[in-house]
Amino acid sequence: MVQRNARHGRLNDAFLGCVMAGLLALAVSALGQEQRVQEHVGIPLDWSARHILFTNGGSPESRTAAARDPHSWINWNQRTPLSFFPRIPDRSEVGLVKKKRARVDWAMSLGPGTGTPVTGGMAVGESPAKYSFSSNGTYSCANDFAVYTVAATPSATQANVLAFNNLYVGTASSSCPFGPQTPPTTDFTKPTFMWSYAIGASPSFLSPTLSLDGKKISFIENGTPALFDVLIPTAGQGTDATHPVVIKVAGASLVRLDYTNSAATGCKASAGNSNSSAYIDYTNDIAYVGADNGKLYKITGVFKGTPTVQYCVTVKANALLTSPVYDQVTNQVFVSDGFSVYSYTPGPAGFVAGGSIAIAACTTPCDPIVLSPIVDSTNGFVYVFSAADATNAHSIVAQMPLSLASKVVADIGPASTQFILDGDFDDAYFTTGPKTGAGTLYACGTQANGPTKPSLYAISFSAPNGLMNATPAMSDDRNINGAANPAGTCSPLLDFYDGTTDRLFVGTGNFNGTTGANLVTEWNVNNRIVLNTTPPNNTAVNEWGGASAFTIDNVALVPQAASIYFGTLRPPPNGNTTPCGATDFCAVKLTQSGLQ
Repeated sequence: MVQRNARHGRLNDAFLGCVMAGLLALAVSALGQEQRVQEHVGIPLDWSARHILFTNGGSPESRTAAARDPHSWINWNQRTPLSFFPRIPDRSEVGLVKKKRARVDWAMSLGPGTGTPVTGGMAVGESPAKYSFSSNGTYSCANDFAVYTVAATPSATQANVLAFNNLYVGTASSSCPFGPQTPPTTDFTKPTFMWSYAIGASPSFLSPTLSLDGKKISFIENGTPALFDVLIPTAGQGTDATHPVVIKVAGASLVRLDYTNSAATGCKASAGNSNSSAYIDYTNDIAYVGADNGKLYKITGVFKGTPTVQYCVTVKANALLTSPVYDQVTNQVFVSDGFSVYSYTPGPAGFVAGGSIAIAACTTPCDPIVLSPIVDSTNGFVYVFSAADATNAHSIVAQMPLSLASKVVADIGPASTQFILDGDFDDAYFTTGPKTGAGTLYACGTQANGPTKPSLYAISFSAPNGLMNATPAMSDDRNINGAANPAGTCSPLLDFYDGTTDRLFVGTGNFNGTTGANLVTEWNVNNRIVLNTTPPNNTAVNEWGGASAFTIDNVALVPQAASIYFGTLRPPPNGNTTPCGATDFCAVKLTQSGLQ
């Protein structure tokens, strides 16, 4: 198993037709106060978008409760085909539909790798955040942006948080800043650094989160003690990753909350934070976040007030907690200590303990459950992915009811000496739900005879209870790892349905070096993969160290405006300058279709 201290610091279509209209109306009503304070509400996408799920089905009561949570309409917006958003293209788009596959990628430096082991870039399993200014399928060159945190010590020559706009560009085609061009008539083949900051004194190796209006960014400074920061960035400040604006202390544009040293009762226990990104409850302007002292914190006034710790609870003393996930439908927070899953109800004066269930065990220092639980609010299930089971024999996916009273476990290869990170669900799971027996959960486990090597698994569900089947429907597809089949691990998987094609994206590599597969592969999963000889549709190479977690953006009919975003996990090997520099970690955009 992988030791904790070996890590890099830590390393729907939900409703249709008039149901959709009703959900949006309820969401807007619930956000009345939010809209009075923040005039514009766009689509913020961060790590949490993949950890709270809303599918078709569910009771009228659960649908009504879900409609009050902005995460539900963010989820619906991402899972809804473009046909639900009819619009008139601008003149620059007319006649370009036939050229929509003329797409390429870009890669921008996040700064050089430093130290031994090498640090920098985005960390394993973490996601950039993407803000779409419009919620109706229209892209904006100036106002859409992607935020990356950087796991490097901030200085006058190194940012630890930055953003790009003019995202929709490439070497063969461009849609920014002057509309679609194929080929570009001017040299707009790279995005623009929107802003770049060196904040505080510590790296940021967890995922950033965004306010609904895109004006504020929250992230963790990963020192000891860890700090919860809220930044109001200004476009044009900082020119690139190595020429940031330096902000060392809090001020008008930056709040820095020493949340593990709070005056709240029982919450003064200074600690770092290796593994817990903040989850934002937009409706109530609350953040839930963990720390390495094993405590779970509730922070109020995140984006619309003054961030303040209201209270905390000890989940397990001195455990490195995962990111928490808050289910607004049942008013429960789910979190893991790396071995078990716990639930808590946030009350007026403190957390009330709910259920708990043991998932994994191992005999040496390890962290089998690295990323947070995935909560399917509609169907009442919680999922985690673990490098070990209760016997330390198998890598597993575990499915539990929201009560955490029981579990179903699917084996996905031998217990891993690498990380087992999140899988993802296909569109059929969101469209019909697991209780019909439809839908597939794709997971990256280990090879039957190689616990250091990644392999793809497909897991099915039973009707009418929606329980996960313990035996995968497809096991051990090694084509995610390339012909050489080296040791390594997978990124978290990402599924995205664009209205025509359901695509699965997988990154593989060795984040401790450049000897892994260094691939991003794209798979057509309109139909469940049933043969383990199935190859990917497309492959992108030279993604050194593998990929961080992916963030998706749009369903779009114009060049470059439907893409995935991630970071590379290592600088390139000696003598290689791809994709963004001889010594640098990279922020990367690839088009969804073709990974070109």
